[in-house]
Amino acid sequence: MPDSLNIPNISFQKTLNAKVFCQGIGLHSGLKIKMEILPAEPNHGIVFIRKDISENQKIFASYRNVSDTKLGTTIKNSAGYKVCTIEHLMAAFMGLKIDNALVLLSGSEVPIMDGSSKIFVDLINNIGIKEQFVQKRLIKIMKEVSVGIGRSSIIAQPSNNFSIDYKIDFEDPAIGVQNQKITNLGSDFDKEISSARTFGMLHEVQYMHENGLALGGSMDNAIVVDNGKVLNPEGLRFKDEFVRHKILDLCGDIYLCGKHLIGSISAVCAGHEINNKFLWELFSDKDNYQVIESTKMISMEEVTSAVA
Repeated sequence: MPDSLNIPNISFQKTLNAKVFCQGIGLHSGLKIKMEILPAEPNHGIVFIRKDISENQKIFASYRNVSDTKLGTTIKNSAGYKVCTIEHLMAAFMGLKIDNALVLLSGSEVPIMDGSSKIFVDLINNIGIKEQFVQKRLIKIMKEVSVGIGRSSIIAQPSNNFSIDYKIDFEDPAIGVQNQKITNLGSDFDKEISSARTFGMLHEVQYMHENGLALGGSMDNAIVVDNGKVLNPEGLRFKDEFVRHKILDLCGDIYLCGKHLIGSISAVCAGHEINNKFLWELFSDKDNYQVIESTKMISMEEVTSAVA
C-alpha cells in the first residue's frame, strides 16, 4: 500500500452471528411491521427484501437508489418498490461496522421502534458479530468535498480517521444551538449516539397527522418540543440529544455509500436531502476518494457494481 494513504488497522468484513427479529410500528403508515435481519456472505452489502410482494422484492442499500428524503430516507428499486425510514437501521450497521446483512420486511418500512438505533444495536450485540476473514473495503476522502442547500452544509476533508463534527441551530429554545463531535465510531456510537431519538415540533406533528402523514409518530418514538419545553414525560436521554440524533441520521445516510468512510466531516443544520447530495458529490469525481481493500486499489466501477 502506498505510504501516502496511511490507512490504519484495516479489518475484516463483518456480519451477524445469527438472525434477529423485531416488530414495531411504521412511522409513515402506522401499521405493524415485522423485520428479520439475517447474516450475509462477504461482499454482499446491505440488502432489503420486501416479503409482502411476490416479485422484484430486492432493494439494495445504495445512495443511488434514494428516491425520497422527506420525513426520512427512502430507497427504491427499478420496479418502483420502496423501503422507507431506513436511516436508523443503517446507522446501527455503520456504528457496529456490519458490512453484510439481509433485511426481511413484512411491509414498506423499517419499524421506527423508539425513534433511535438503540434497539437494533442491542439486538445485534446480543446475538453477536462475526468476522468473515475477507478484507473490509474503505473509502478514503482524498480532497475537500463540500455541498450546501440554503443554511445547510456538509464539508468533508482528508483525515487518517473518521469523525463527524455537527452543529444545529433551532429557533425553539428547548433545542437552540448544539454542537457535538464523534471521533471513535465504534465505542462512541454505541454509548453516545445510538440511543438518541428523532424529534419534531408539536405543531409539525399535529399538521402531519391531520394530513395523513407520519401516522405512526408519537412520543413513544420521538421527542416532541413545544415553545421551549420537551413534552415527553421521561425527558431527554442526553442534554444535547437533538444534535446526537442528527449525527445518527448522518451516519445512516452516508453508509449508503456501501463502505466505511475515512475522513473528517463537518455538518451544519444538515438533513436527509443534503446527506444524499453529499454522496453524489463525493463520487462525482474520482479524484475525491480512494477505495481500498487491503493492498489493492479498487475502481469506482467495482464500488457501484457492489452497491447498485
